[in-house]
Amino acid sequence: DIEQQGAEVGDRLPPEQEMLLRYGVARATLREALRFLELQGIIFLRPGPGGGPVVQEPRPKDFARTMALLLQFLGTTFRSLIEVRQAVGPTMAALAAERASDEDIDKLNTSLATLKTLSVSCDSYAEENRRFHDVLAWASGNPLIGFLISSLHNITNASEVGITYTEGERDYQIKAYGRLLKAIEDRNPDLAFTEMSRFISRSDKYLESRHPDIMSKIVRWQDVDDLSVPRVPRRKR
Repeated sequence: DIEQQGAEVGDRLPPEQEMLLRYGVARATLREALRFLELQGIIFLRPGPGGGPVVQEPRPKDFARTMALLLQFLGTTFRSLIEVRQAVGPTMAALAAERASDEDIDKLNTSLATLKTLSVSCDSYAEENRRFHDVLAWASGNPLIGFLISSLHNITNASEVGITYTEGERDYQIKAYGRLLKAIEDRNPDLAFTEMSRFISRSDKYLESRHPDIMSKIVRWQDVDDLSVPRVPRRKR
């Protein structure tokens, strides 16, 4: 109904009594439905007078919590997450070469420039590294790829898996990102595909050799959920 009515981020849903009459359901059923939408990140409940359910934009964190619960139930390891990256990453890069906007490319350049100033010994490097890949994922123009890659990063970040990089690996990453970004700027999807394939292959070998214990670790839903933070609602323009 939110989609059919054309509701936008920041719009309030009708008062509870009005929704009860419209849908012809019990109060408990309506509240359960609203709670489900809240858990999925579709709405948030604003407290106080004039409050109630308000439409919001779901974040990858919302998707990550749901996905992590299923992955934990299936005994999924971090190695499986890396295999997804192997499958999706090159196509993601090729699509970005075809579809990335000038703004996307500017963001990638800014992120790469920031990475060049950071040492692997600071937490900011890992955070900026993830940001580069998140921007790249959304630059593919495919929202499913954007949500998937950002959610996978959210899971690995939230679980504090403890992956570390050497300065040599950092230097390789920065050079690889530069080649990849050049292919995207040149609108060369074949080269972007190749560069990302090469980068992921090298990265996976590094992780397997340096962190084999982490690669075998089971994804835990609790880690993602415990680290969730209240969303600051984005007002519609």
